[in-house]
Amino acid sequence: MAKRMGVVLAVALLAACEDNGGDTEKPDGGGGGGKEASAGPGLGSSTAQPEGAPFTLPAGLTLETPIKSYSPEDPVDCDNKFRNEGKGSGEDVTLCLIFNNTTGGPITLTLPPGLIFVSKDGDIQNGLLAQRVTIEVPAGGRFFVPMFTYCANQPRSTSGIGQAYALGPVIEYPAFKEMYSLLEGKTLERPDVAPIQVAVSHLTSGEGLSASDRAALKAL
Repeated sequence: MAKRMGVVLAVALLAACEDNGGDTEKPDGGGGGGKEASAGPGLGSSTAQPEGAPFTLPAGLTLETPIKSYSPEDPVDCDNKFRNEGKGSGEDVTLCLIFNNTTGGPITLTLPPGLIFVSKDGDIQNGLLAQRVTIEVPAGGRFFVPMFTYCANQPRSTSGIGQAYALGPVIEYPAFKEMYSLLEGKTLERPDVAPIQVAVSHLTSGEGLSASDRAALKAL
């Protein structure tokens, strides 16, 4: 049953990421629908580098590069950490972050909503973090963190295994901030990912949130 649910969710998410919105209402004055639409560089159909507020790690903390995508079902490439040990939500871009804490004590790292992970392959999706994430990184050694993010590029392929990524900027367009606000503080379950991906797809294609997106996010 769990496997069947996973397959159903995967199909729904693939459809959500490919959803171009059609004649969806554009209450935020976005850039229009269709697979050629984009809210800005690196989003939707754009192959440019994403633009936004710079994000830097705290002093004493480094992130191994490139970041690699991996399989949550077979996490041998992420220190055998399964989904329940991961952070974030989303199913299309699953990454393994490897931190090194060079200080003598733990470091609390906060990743803001809107942080984007940039694919080094222009044919592979970028990954967007939709909620704030807090990670406690212990001192010494490599610390592996599975990270789950949303598809930011409907026309591109999913991340697969072993794709290279880089830590990007924070996307702070007003319509995106509205979504972050609606999701702030919510505890999400795996089925909640699908309506969020639909909302992200509408945002990244420049349409803004529809009335149904807002209702779905508020109901989570």
